[in-house]
Amino acid sequence: MTQMSFAASTTIVRFNVSEFAQQDISQQLRYFKLSENQRPIPQLSANLPAWLGSLTPHQKTNTFGDAFLSIFEIYNDSQQSEWFVYPYGSVIANIEIHSFDANKALTKVLSGHDVINQEDFHYGARLTIKPGQSKTIMLVFKSDYFFAPTKILVQPYHQLVQQFNLEKVLILLCLGICLALGVFNLFIFWVVKQYQYLHYALATLAFTLGWASVFGLPEFMGLGSSTSWLMPSYIIGAFFSCYFYMQFLKTAQQAPRTTLAFKITAAASLLALPFAFYNQGLGLYLASILTSAALFIGLYAGLTAWRQGYTPARYFIWALLAVLLPNSVGNLMNLGILPGFNINIYLLGLIGNSLDSLLLAFALAAQVRLLNLKNIDLTTSLEHTVEQRTKELTQANLQLEQTNSELLEANLAKGRFLATMSHEIRTPLTSIIGYADGILMGDIDKSEQERVTKIIAENGNHLLAVINDILDISKIEANKLEFEAIPTPLFAVLAQIESVVGKRARDKGLAFHLDYQYPLPAQIYTDPTRLRQILFNLTNNALKFTEQGFIGLSVAIEHGQLSIKVKDSGEGISTTQLKQLFQPFAQADSSINRRKGGTGLGLSISQRLARGLGGDIQVDSVPRKGSTFSLHIDLNVVENSPWISSVSEIWQATPTKTIKTVSLPDFSGNRVLLADDHPSNRELIAILLRRMNISVTEVENGQQVLDTLFYQQFDLLLLDIHMPQLDGCEALKQIRAAGNHTPVIALTANNMKHEVQHYLRLGFSDHLAKPLSRHHFVAKLAKYLSKHSAAQSHLQQKDMLVLIRDYQQELLIQLQKIESAWQQKDLTQISEVAHRIRGSASSFGFDLVSEKFADIEQSALQDDEIALSYTLPKALLLSRQCANLPQVDIPQGIVNHHNSVEQFLYALYELLNVAEHSFQDMLDALADNTVNSALVYLNDFQPHIKKCALLGSIEACEQLEVLFIQGDCNPYLTAPLIQQLKMHLSQLKHALSPNILTEL
Repeated sequence: MTQMSFAASTTIVRFNVSEFAQQDISQQLRYFKLSENQRPIPQLSANLPAWLGSLTPHQKTNTFGDAFLSIFEIYNDSQQSEWFVYPYGSVIANIEIHSFDANKALTKVLSGHDVINQEDFHYGARLTIKPGQSKTIMLVFKSDYFFAPTKILVQPYHQLVQQFNLEKVLILLCLGICLALGVFNLFIFWVVKQYQYLHYALATLAFTLGWASVFGLPEFMGLGSSTSWLMPSYIIGAFFSCYFYMQFLKTAQQAPRTTLAFKITAAASLLALPFAFYNQGLGLYLASILTSAALFIGLYAGLTAWRQGYTPARYFIWALLAVLLPNSVGNLMNLGILPGFNINIYLLGLIGNSLDSLLLAFALAAQVRLLNLKNIDLTTSLEHTVEQRTKELTQANLQLEQTNSELLEANLAKGRFLATMSHEIRTPLTSIIGYADGILMGDIDKSEQERVTKIIAENGNHLLAVINDILDISKIEANKLEFEAIPTPLFAVLAQIESVVGKRARDKGLAFHLDYQYPLPAQIYTDPTRLRQILFNLTNNALKFTEQGFIGLSVAIEHGQLSIKVKDSGEGISTTQLKQLFQPFAQADSSINRRKGGTGLGLSISQRLARGLGGDIQVDSVPRKGSTFSLHIDLNVVENSPWISSVSEIWQATPTKTIKTVSLPDFSGNRVLLADDHPSNRELIAILLRRMNISVTEVENGQQVLDTLFYQQFDLLLLDIHMPQLDGCEALKQIRAAGNHTPVIALTANNMKHEVQHYLRLGFSDHLAKPLSRHHFVAKLAKYLSKHSAAQSHLQQKDMLVLIRDYQQELLIQLQKIESAWQQKDLTQISEVAHRIRGSASSFGFDLVSEKFADIEQSALQDDEIALSYTLPKALLLSRQCANLPQVDIPQGIVNHHNSVEQFLYALYELLNVAEHSFQDMLDALADNTVNSALVYLNDFQPHIKKCALLGSIEACEQLEVLFIQGDCNPYLTAPLIQQLKMHLSQLKHALSPNILTEL
């Protein structure tokens, strides 16, 4: 029986939520008895005092069954609205939780062991109490058993849910551990037929059933009521535990008196079992006494066995302590000897029981290990160890010899590679440097300079080809070479080979022929760049080693593959030389490199490229009669591609390209910062930029980049990666850290895909490969700079601004029409308006809006209301952010950002990010009376405010700039301007929230 404090008065106890946070309020409440003929609970709170006056105080809770209530009023003096009333600390069959609001009918929630609870494995109910309001709560307890003092908590719902979720995980985890251990040891008993495993398994499973019943797991799983098994399970567990303890500790031989005590406890458990089934309250007392007796006797027996040298007993002792401490506390609280503590004693007991089962399993494992150690033959083990060690040493020696051989071969290969590359690089460099010096020193006549310049260009291209071969073989070795499969006009590729190689063959006095074995497809899927690279390597090889006779190509389809054979009447290759022909840096003999030149990489690269295209290269050669190299690749014909049967059909089916003379665009008004430590490269790029009317500032290292950006603004930065003092990557990090988000393009010769991706992850906007391709260079500039070329409209910014302002108003009207149509679910009207927006928005800088409403139009045309319900609200929100922002001249902002609302929105997000930090730094500088620093921080975001056309902030920034330049930081003058800035930026941040652009 549990003693509780009560008052005779029927006054309802009132609490402020701030008074009982994290505290049990059960001892501060008044309790009232309930009888079977009791009047019904009033429906209104106003009738509660009179109704409570008819009740008598409740003094003690009857463990064998009782019915009583408690009532209190809560005033919410916090900002939380969602609360949870949590009765805990006992197992109770039924709890009714009534809540009364002023002048409103009561609401009731059922909880308890015999019902489905709002929160699994936990009693209680969720309440909504708005800040500043009160609510009266009545808890009605009805149960045939009360296992322990009941405690009551009222806490914010989100806090308790986090606690509940953690406890649920612990409950299921602990029950799962116990169940797994019990089943596993049943299987062990089935195999070894030792009863200690059976008794351990049955005891563990019995305790698992008891804890599962306490937490209502069978009811949660829909398996029916577990009330009858609440206490009998623990008594059954005590019975099998006694027999397990006896067998594990071998007390029958070592401690007969202890064995007798175990048997008496086990017999008492059997006698008590029917009473526990009859009444759970009586079962509570019996289970508490019997489990405690088994634990204390087991602990005594374990300590005795450990002192006698039985090492597995140490796990046994820790196991019993793990379950003894929490469950003894619970048992003493159940018996009323100890007062209730503010803890979940049942969860604590379950954790202890799980640790007990786990540690007992360790004890069984230690026992098995001890038995195994006694049966191990030390001599056999030693012989096995020596034999194994001998094998390992032998294997290590063999591996060491192989590694040493590989290192020697690699060292020789490195020497051959360096010698070959030195020759191949120095040879063209000799011509380049020699002829260049001749021109500079005046040794070469002007009439010869054009011819000499061509020689320099040819040697430069040869040098680039050598470097490309080295990079290709490196990529192949690293498995980083990439292949694509795109529609490729077969005859156009072959015609290119014929035009280049055929001319060179005829210039050398050789015949050249191209033989087609029809029919052949006009277009195939392959990688045209790699295919051309293979064919050029093979034909150039044939050209190099053929002094007289012919070179020919034959094209056919063989065994479902495309076959291209390169034949020559050259020197031929011996059988011995064929074996190493496709090895890197290998040639037919060492004299070939001296006579013909070459890196020895071409055939190796070609073979690996052919395999990348799904085929291979084979060679058939006879010394002094010539060679035939056969290329076979996968044949994937493009759909609907015609098949060619004669020469006359080739040019009808082969697409031709019209070569247009492309003039350089006009980028007038744009400013570019160019950083490259190589003066010649820098001068070459600057010349090309100035030809496009770009204002160029040149620097030679990363530190100069940072110094220049401190006082100048640019539309684009071109940064070389490798520079002295501060390289491009480190310079970029500092640029971004300073809040500068100007587009930055990386200039580098590192062009592997993983390297480019690395630069983009660092924050570079784009990448340009060295040596620069003019076409790619101009295309990248056009992506980031405002272009004024003949291909564009001749509209001036002022004219475009007027048009964008007019369309802005029209767009807002169209958005209202779509919202109205969506409310009426008029998908036809939505598709029509979306079509108008899609067709016109991009012409006025609202390209992003046009793109989103193209999707809306398609969904509406397909009557896909589900897709519209997801995409249309986001598209409308984004469009309103594009067209309607507080005190922002959106048309001017779009014009200032290359007529792109997407770039304008990104600029606004970046501005808010920069301003958030620089604004606070400016305030800190003003507080320290350092006006110059405040001016620097103001200049961090003032240009962005002007470019983004923030009308609500431009004037305030300009006035602050004037004051700071004059050295005046008088708060009477600066405070209103700062407040104006702060308010406008806050409004803008709110208008741009959520960041729907990033989400889309």
